[in-house]
Amino acid sequence: MPLKEWTLLVIPHDEIPVHKIKISGWLLASILSFAFCTLIGIAYLTFSSYNKNCDYLELINLQRENRILVLKLGRVEHKLSMLNTKIAGLMEENQVFRRIAGLETLDEEIKEVGVGGTVVTNYDELYEIDSQLARKIFSQEDQVDELLRKANLITQSLQEAIESMKASANKWSHYPSIMPTQGYISSYFGQRRHPIYHTMQHHNGIDISCLSGAPIIAPADGRVKAVKHQIGYGLTVVLDHNYGITTMYAHCSKSNVRVGQKVKRGDVIAFVGRSGITTGPNLHYEVHVDGVPRDPLHFILDNYVP
Repeated sequence: MPLKEWTLLVIPHDEIPVHKIKISGWLLASILSFAFCTLIGIAYLTFSSYNKNCDYLELINLQRENRILVLKLGRVEHKLSMLNTKIAGLMEENQVFRRIAGLETLDEEIKEVGVGGTVVTNYDELYEIDSQLARKIFSQEDQVDELLRKANLITQSLQEAIESMKASANKWSHYPSIMPTQGYISSYFGQRRHPIYHTMQHHNGIDISCLSGAPIIAPADGRVKAVKHQIGYGLTVVLDHNYGITTMYAHCSKSNVRVGQKVKRGDVIAFVGRSGITTGPNLHYEVHVDGVPRDPLHFILDNYVP
C-alpha cells in the first residue's frame, strides 16, 4: 500500500512566515532507515574499538608475563646446571665411599638411571603459542626428574655402603689385628727344630719372649672359650672371636678371665709365664681360622699394642 505524505511545519520565532515541507513516505522511511543504520554502525565501531583496546592491553600483559617467565626459566636453568654439578660430585664421593666400604663401584650405565615409557606432555597449547618455550620447560622438567632419580640412587647406594661398613666394623672388631703382648718374636710360624726335643716339627704359632708377669691382652673382641692346663702348653686361654676365628695363649702364669666371659680388644686376659714345656718365660700365640692354624703375623697390623 502506498505510504502517505508527511508535512513538516517550520515555525520561526520571529514574524517570518511558517514554512511547509512536504516529505513523501518513502523518503521519510529512507531517512529513518539510514539514521538507524548509522547508529548501529557507530555502536558496532565503538564496541569493536573497545574490544580491540582490551585485546591490545591483554596482549601487552601476556607479553610482559612471557618476558618474566623467560627470565625465571633462565634462572631455573642456571640453578639446574649448578645442581647437576653438585649431584655429579656427590656421585663421585659415593663411589669413593663404596670403595672404602669394600663394595664395587657403580657402573656407568647404572649411574645414568635410565627409565622407559611413552612421551606424555601437557604443553600442547604452549607448543602452539611458543614451541621454543615449551621445549625449554619440558627439558627442565625432564632434568628435574633425572636429578631426583640420581639423588635416589645415591641415597640407596650410601645406605648400602653404610650397612656394609657397619658389618665390616663389627667384623674388624673381632679380627685379631694387634700383638697380644710386648716383646720380641723368638720363634716364627712354620717348620722349626723343637727347642726341647730337638726334632723338626711344625710350629702352629709364634713365641713372644718377654718378662714373666707381662700382661697378655685380647687382640680382638670375643668370648673366652677355654681356660685350662694342657700338656706341653701349660696354662692356656682360648678366645672365640666369631667368623670362625679363635686364638690361643699358652705358657701363662695366671689367667684373668673365666669361661664364657666377653672380652674387648685390649682387655687383659692373662699374664706371661713359663708353665708347660718351655725354656723361659714367653707367650706361645696361635690363630686358627675354621680350625686351621694360620700365621698370626698375617693378621697383625704394624705390631701395634695399645
